[in-house]
Amino acid sequence: MRIETFAYTDKARNWHLEPVTFSKVTLLVGVSGVGKTQILKALLNIKHIAEGKSRNGIEWDLSFVAKNGKKYRWQGAFESRPGLIDETFEVEEEDEAKPRERPGILLEQLFCDGSLIVKRDRDKIELNGTITPKLSPSTSALSLFSQEDFVKPASESFQRILYSNQTSLGRGIPYIPVNRLDKVAEKYNTLEKIQECAVETHLKLAVVSKYHQEYFKLIKERFCTIFPQVVDMRLETKADESLPFFLGATPIIQIKEKGVDDWIDQTRISSGMLRSIYHIAEMYLWPEGTVILIDEFENSLGVNCIDVLTEDLLTPYRDLQFIVTSHHPYIINNIGYKYWKIVSRRGGTVKVSDVGEAGLGASSHEAFIKLINSDLYRDGIVNA
Repeated sequence: MRIETFAYTDKARNWHLEPVTFSKVTLLVGVSGVGKTQILKALLNIKHIAEGKSRNGIEWDLSFVAKNGKKYRWQGAFESRPGLIDETFEVEEEDEAKPRERPGILLEQLFCDGSLIVKRDRDKIELNGTITPKLSPSTSALSLFSQEDFVKPASESFQRILYSNQTSLGRGIPYIPVNRLDKVAEKYNTLEKIQECAVETHLKLAVVSKYHQEYFKLIKERFCTIFPQVVDMRLETKADESLPFFLGATPIIQIKEKGVDDWIDQTRISSGMLRSIYHIAEMYLWPEGTVILIDEFENSLGVNCIDVLTEDLLTPYRDLQFIVTSHHPYIINNIGYKYWKIVSRRGGTVKVSDVGEAGLGASSHEAFIKLINSDLYRDGIVNA
């Protein structure tokens, strides 16, 4: 998947994103509170809608290129119900005993290379010009028709949006029962299948470390480039005495440092090291066409991490798309200004501007100096 353009409105929150164009690497820059994170949340919300979730008062217009090389445009709008605001990042399980009435879809359209293949309003749904039987009014067509040949490539594209949230790593080790590890390894028994499967990065890393050691070695070597004091890394299955014996084991990351006899468990590895491991693993273990969303890229990362991981963002050796937010001067100055998008907000309306609109200079250093002194950046938030 490659996201090209995106516009979004959340009527429940009175928040609107004007149309924005994304490149293979997009760095969203702007002062704190301007709306950078909300843009990532909006994209993740669209992923949830594609998976069949209902969202109150949401309108969207998204253009993207799918794995089959065809260009899709997906537009839609949910009805708006006062007082009902959905959470964006957490997809809550609905209580079957007390099902809530979900907002319905007012309109939805899906185009493929300019041809309309899905047309929908409150009364009917047309698939390639044929009216379908009555279907769920609150579930997107991309979910309802996910197995139809005309819709499947578009629907599957949203499995390749990955929100890279590594800010809470450390003692909160992702719990993976050993039997699940073995089942995943048996089902996804090639590297390509592991990359394609929709399981968490920690589980992919555990499978590769156990069954594809040559590929795991590449991840380990890249990590040791950032931290030369590290001489080895592994995932070791360790028992958790707080859990039943048949569930009480999970693979955790361990590293070995120069001059240190014992292996260092994940609970004692610095947050910057852990974020680096996971960022590297994402780049190696997710399939071609994945869109990786990274919020506040600099969080917990030292300068040595930022330098190497920034190189990975900009390296064209894999077909990945990165949409990254930052307001940290070091990050902004070390990612070429041609990748910058300047985020500003007037009241509840967010605008994303190209660097050309700010009249920045011809070199990265000159562009950075002009950026932080520009009215568009400094006055990023204007009350309506």
